[in-house]
Amino acid sequence: MRRIALFAFILGIMMATVAYVAEVNEWTASPEFMTLGFAGYVLIISAAAYYMTAILYEWSRETEAWQG
Repeated sequence: MRRIALFAFILGIMMATVAYVAEVNEWTASPEFMTLGFAGYVLIISAAAYYMTAILYEWSRETEAWQG
């Protein structure tokens, strides 16, 4: 699952970058690229959320901190 999240994160960065370049260069198909960029942002946020929850889950399994 971590590989899938990493792939989604990298793909999202590439999609958002293409949307940014389309906006800066004023390409004619700009609305389509803006939609692509939005999907890229969703992928980035989803991958980041997965990694954060995975880290929290690993930290919660460490019982030494709770036994004080």
